[in-house]
Amino acid sequence: MSFTYAIFGAGSSAQAARSLALAKGIDVVLIDEAGEGDRTTFGADDVSDFDSFIFSPGFAAEHPWRALAEASGLTCLSEIAFAARYWKGRMIGITGTNGKSTLTALLDQALRRARQSSVATGNIGYPFSEAVLSASNHEEAYAVIEVSSFQAELSEDLGLDALLWTNFAEDHLDRYLTMARYYEAKARLFKCLKKDGICVVGPEVAHWIKSVPNDFDAYTIARKDSVRVLGLSSDSVFRSYPYSENFSLALEFWSFLDLPSAPLIEAANAFSLAPHRLALTAEFAGVRFWDDSKATNFHATLAALESVERPIVWIGGGRAKGGNVEAFAQKVAGHLAVAVLYGEVGGRLAQALEDSLDSIHVYTYFEDAVRAAARLAAAIPHSNVLLSPGFSSFDQFKSYEERGKSFTDTVLSLKSAVKAP
Repeated sequence: MSFTYAIFGAGSSAQAARSLALAKGIDVVLIDEAGEGDRTTFGADDVSDFDSFIFSPGFAAEHPWRALAEASGLTCLSEIAFAARYWKGRMIGITGTNGKSTLTALLDQALRRARQSSVATGNIGYPFSEAVLSASNHEEAYAVIEVSSFQAELSEDLGLDALLWTNFAEDHLDRYLTMARYYEAKARLFKCLKKDGICVVGPEVAHWIKSVPNDFDAYTIARKDSVRVLGLSSDSVFRSYPYSENFSLALEFWSFLDLPSAPLIEAANAFSLAPHRLALTAEFAGVRFWDDSKATNFHATLAALESVERPIVWIGGGRAKGGNVEAFAQKVAGHLAVAVLYGEVGGRLAQALEDSLDSIHVYTYFEDAVRAAARLAAAIPHSNVLLSPGFSSFDQFKSYEERGKSFTDTVLSLKSAVKAP
């Protein structure tokens, strides 16, 4: 019996799902509004042409195509849930507002050091469907899967052996409107746990579990325990907040496995953060420059401000994703010597900060903000310029990576100018 699936979107995860479906003998129609698929339209008359639907993460529940598909009563899946049908080994789901990618990479590296077969996949940048089609897919393998809230919305068939949920804070409220709806999207993953599955959560998540009516209580709360982390080297990134919280979850989860602790400690000591995560980019003229472009929400920025020494010249702004900008500004203000703001939300941030901070500077363009921050910091002894925007990059850049590169390029050009005769 042949089946026909509609796959919505034409990005990397959609293309990977298409390859997997074809490999399993499923007919596929790729539907993409931008014209990069087989069709550009989908209406009520088209629903009966398909047996199931696979949606890329960008399709919110309110999108008319997804609404039609879900109303049909036919199966609607994320790419991750579709791929999970064909994964032969164990699956570990990693979610949270922040820290997902770091924790996913750490566990993958630790499992490999423990001589286990493992692959880091999902939202981390390697579609699960690709992993399923690779030699990594066998009964003894672990798939360590980063799962975003967007992917969790359609998570039927994602049978998880374990779930680790790092934290929960304001993000993506342009999509969910309320924190309750945002929580509900991620909490769908509880239903994906197998009967004997392991669940480890951060304290913030435990608070939400207790405050929202549900029947789920099979979880362990990860708490920092300095005695158990004495094996961490003094320069391990996991010694410092917020990464110490990621390590606490990893350590708690590891205690459930029949594996020695040494591989986890070794992986943590050797771990290097991915680019644009609170990295020291340069130091010159008495100023240190930090690139935390990955901080695209309030929680991540506040964590960075807690981690960097004062005085701080903060570069913030970009495109808002919902949330209480004014409340965020009040939390930020106490950390700052200077605020240099840019982009679509720059003016609103400035207005929210004006009663709490004397030195506020607003620029339309990002590079101008970086140059201004460097100039202002030069007048403040032992200062730190911190790019930790708190908002998305999409008003001026294609990604937070591109924004981070622009920051680094601008800072290094300023450094070269200082050294020039």
